[in-house]
Formats: sequence, structure tokens, C-alpha cells
Amino acid sequence: MRKSEKNTIPNIWTARENLLHLYQVLAAGLGVLAVSMLIVTLVMCFRDPIVVMRSVSGQEFYPSERARAGVEKSDVEAFSKRFLEALYVWQVFDAQALAKEVGPYAEEALVSKIVDTQVQKYGRDFKGKKISQAITFVRVAVKEDRVTCSFDRVLKIEGIPLVIPMEVTLSMIQGGATRLNPMGVYVSGILEREGAD
Repeated sequence: MRKSEKNTIPNIWTARENLLHLYQVLAAGLGVLAVSMLIVTLVMCFRDPIVVMRSVSGQEFYPSERARAGVEKSDVEAFSKRFLEALYVWQVFDAQALAKEVGPYAEEALVSKIVDTQVQKYGRDFKGKKISQAITFVRVAVKEDRVTCSFDRVLKIEGIPLVIPMEVTLSMIQGGATRLNPMGVYVSGILEREGAD
């Protein structure tokens, strides 16, 4: 046996130094890889997305642009109509279904008040009767501090329609956007007037 192959302290020390150097090179390489992956991910996050529309005829690709969309008057009108449909259009009165329909468009505290009011109105007064409701001739006026909606509420009791002119004033606030409410507009207050012209 040669003297250099023996397990001497200098040979063990050199082997450990070589192993530590290998670990340092691997750690530095993995660090550079992680930083480069982070940079690539950040660059991809800030790129403008491409919208893909799938149809029977194939796929269509549309470039898009990241921009904060403002809430316009027409958006508030469309939102108000969706809220009114969620609140006033139903085939069978169900408080839980009503809360689920109205929930994405109103503040949580207001949802429970709306459901309580509707239960008092329809659950108690028309108990045991088949009732449904719809709205027609919806007109929305967007003002600086409120939204005024007028429409005809068609309440069917045992199939007999009862038309009630309504005026509803909505107070709205800006909140967080969700999948069901991408504008992030929420109804914070509602005032109903039956029999309004």
C-alpha cells in the first residue's frame, strides 16, 4: 500500500474539504436557478394575458391589456338590474335561495335584513299559498349619491297576477371584486316604496 492512500488526517481533511466545496457549488447553482426562475415568473406575471375563446369552429386568440377598469354609469345600471332580478324574481319563495341569489351583490349585514323582511312579507302573509314573482318595465336612474329604480312587480298568488308599481332606491359602495361580482360594487342600503308611479 502506498502512503497517500492511507486514512491519515490530511487525507480525511482533504476529502472533507472537497465534499464541502462540491456542496457549496451545488448550493450556489441552485440559488442561481431559483433566482432566475423567480425573475422569469415575475416577468410572466406582468405580461399582458392572451384570451383564448373556444368554439365549435376552433380556438381564437385575442391579445389583451392589463388595465384597471373603472365603473361607468352603464355598468351601475346593469348591476342594479341584476340585483333587482336576484331580489324580486323567483318561482317559489325560499329564504335560503334568496340569500344565495342576493349575497354576491349586497353587503352581508344587508343580506340578512333583506331575507328577514322578505320572510315577514311572504312567509307569514302568504303561508301555504303558491306564490311567484317577476319584474317588468325596469327603469334605472343613476345619480351621484344613489340609484333609483322603478319597475312593475308582478306577484302571482295561486296563479292570479297582482301588478304593483315599485320604486327602489339603492345605496352602493365599492368593495373587493369576486368571480360573481367582478366590478366589486355592493348594495349597502335599500329603500322600497310600493305603489310609486
